[in-house]
Amino acid sequence: MARAPTVAERMSTIRALVCDVDGVLTDGRLHYLGDQEIKSFSVADGFGFTLARQADWKLALVTARGGSAVERRARELGLELVTGERDKARALRTLVEHWQLPLASVAYVGDDWLDLPAMAIAGLAATVPNAAAAVRQRAHWLASVGGGEGAVRELIEAILRVQGRLDGLLTAYLEGRGA
Repeated sequence: MARAPTVAERMSTIRALVCDVDGVLTDGRLHYLGDQEIKSFSVADGFGFTLARQADWKLALVTARGGSAVERRARELGLELVTGERDKARALRTLVEHWQLPLASVAYVGDDWLDLPAMAIAGLAATVPNAAAAVRQRAHWLASVGGGEGAVRELIEAILRVQGRLDGLLTAYLEGRGA
């Protein structure tokens, strides 16, 4: 029987990142101002996506809710966006087919049961401490900070560190060639 890959082995093959939104890029709370929904996003996660893009990763958000705040954030960060999708495994398969990548090269970050099917097929399943217990139990990697607090940046840096690419990106940034 073949042994399961270690987290570091899984991280070494990552070339794409797909994230849930509510509870991962936000703290999961919904704020309403009349008919308008307001969401708070971490700038740390935004810079993490910038690093991932510099590493030539494919990047996407998949969310069942969507909304103008999510659309704006995806547009600002240059991320592909799949909204209104409750079958996140199907969305993930569609993205990897479009990107022409194997599922093993994709990290998926989710926080609730709706994310479990996508996490089950991704090469690396990641989550946040505020995730549902069933999600934390099935994740390969757990952030040290909650959703909306830079957890995605933490994951991106961890993967880039394992791949031996983080120091080069930092050097390029310090020399004015990056970010």
